Amino acid sequence: MVRTPLEKGMDKIEREILEIAEIAKKAVLLSVESLKERNIEKAKEVADLEEKSDILNLDIDNDCLKLLALQQPVAKDLRFVHTMLKISDNFERIADLALKIAEITPKYEKKPLLKPLIDIPRMAETISQMIDTDITAIKTKVPPDTDKLISEDDFLDDLYSQIYNELLSFMLRDPRNIDDATDLIFVARYLERIGDIAAKTGARIYYMITGERVWVK
Repeated sequence: MVRTPLEKGMDKIEREILEIAEIAKKAVLLSVESLKERNIEKAKEVADLEEKSDILNLDIDNDCLKLLALQQPVAKDLRFVHTMLKISDNFERIADLALKIAEITPKYEKKPLLKPLIDIPRMAETISQMIDTDITAIKTKVPPDTDKLISEDDFLDDLYSQIYNELLSFMLRDPRNIDDATDLIFVARYLERIGDIAAKTGARIYYMITGERVWVK
């Protein structure tokens, strides 16, 4: 069967969305690895990924607007294009936040972190799983398990609170720890925010596939 220009355009946008999602996931994992290992090369790789996400996000934006103008999709196809516009921005934002983490790494190239990173890598792995859920739903057109995404987001919130309280105790015990502890609090906060975005992305994909809205905080 010959594919219509609309179908070809939607296929192209989907491929681009899957690419930017993979970029975002890789950027998150690499950013935390760069900090944990105090690895400047990995931090630079995150910067490269973030730049790629910026360019790809613009391409997706242009392709979606072109499809809306020239092919005038309706119903489910319109939901698809509108969703792709929104979640492309989400994945680009995730890469931005990952870069903020990587930008902390050079500060620790020649000195140790305040404490070994245990819960922060757990946050990154959970986010990776959440983004994989989003990616699978886009590929299969099967609605994502939003309850699971919400549960994982709650887990990240709890880990952030735990990390915050632990680092606060470091600062109270010794004011000389304030600067280094604040860095790690920011890292955990960025990851908590990324989790929110990944969960909300899943809710948008759910709406795209089913036409039904689900609430994600």
